[in-house]
Amino acid sequence: MKLKTFIRTSLIVVISLTICNIAFSKGKEVPYLRNGISFSIADGWKVIANDSIGDNAYYFSAERTGPKATGLITVTWANKIETPANTIAQHMQSMKSANMYRNPGIEFATVDPDTFAGMEGVSCRYTTFVKELKLEGVIYCFNSSQKTVTVFFQTGIDDQKLNEKAFALIRQTFNCRE
Repeated sequence: MKLKTFIRTSLIVVISLTICNIAFSKGKEVPYLRNGISFSIADGWKVIANDSIGDNAYYFSAERTGPKATGLITVTWANKIETPANTIAQHMQSMKSANMYRNPGIEFATVDPDTFAGMEGVSCRYTTFVKELKLEGVIYCFNSSQKTVTVFFQTGIDDQKLNEKAFALIRQTFNCRE
């Protein structure tokens, strides 16, 4: 009799812990949806911008919170088709002239064919220093559903693994539809 009660209690505890784990793990992702663009943001990231740019473009940015956190995610899109390589070139020029990157300088690799969330486009890696921290980033650009989408991931070397988990989540959950 005591064995049956023990087994029953143990089973209830295991089921309860499993349900709690599922419920809490879903709470660690924050869904984002705007103008047909959707993805999930990892827990520990704070939205710092979610704005319209004129009538047909949008800007989203999030940064990882916590001491010495360097992660930055930016997603921009325009509701028109543009050549991805030209769009990346414009972003590169804008970054070169930005005060944040101008003083230490910023180095870009070549723009190469790439895919992001299964969509063909181009990408470019870059390296810079901000506040004496070495930062590495990648810019993806592609066309989808009558949109030109650009995704930026930037990270410091020290917390690269933590940031990469959030970047992978966006790659896995990213969707673009009309």
